[in-house]
Amino acid sequence: MEMIIVVVIVALVLGIGYPSLSRASSILNLQAASRDVLNTFRYAREKAISEQTSMLLIISRSEGRFELANILGEPMRAYALPTGVSIQRMERAGNVVQEDIMIVRFAPNGNLENVSVRLASSGGSRRMQIVSDPLGGGARVAPVWDD
Repeated sequence: MEMIIVVVIVALVLGIGYPSLSRASSILNLQAASRDVLNTFRYAREKAISEQTSMLLIISRSEGRFELANILGEPMRAYALPTGVSIQRMERAGNVVQEDIMIVRFAPNGNLENVSVRLASSGGSRRMQIVSDPLGGGARVAPVWDD
């Protein structure tokens, strides 16, 4: 009888705590994916500067994929978003990109276009945005508060 009570209590605790753990897991996945995408932007910029050639970052919304290529389009490195994280929105110069593919060009001097990529956790409840700095050539991760 005591064992049944212990099992019931454990089941209740797990039943109550699981949704919180699930939400925390999706937030952590989104934050990790945002950092990985930011690092992909940074790597593309460093590669363009070190090789003194333009680099392309090819972003596929449907595949959730970021592929670094040289100016000839030859692939060099790729990153795929983890399960549960998707590309929700892409913008270039403040305009929403409707196409599935967006290509970001990194110049040999380190400059890049004014772009942003919004990532969302499954269900779209949590969102993070990678925003470029065209003048400084860098990028940063920012939370999305409005829609």
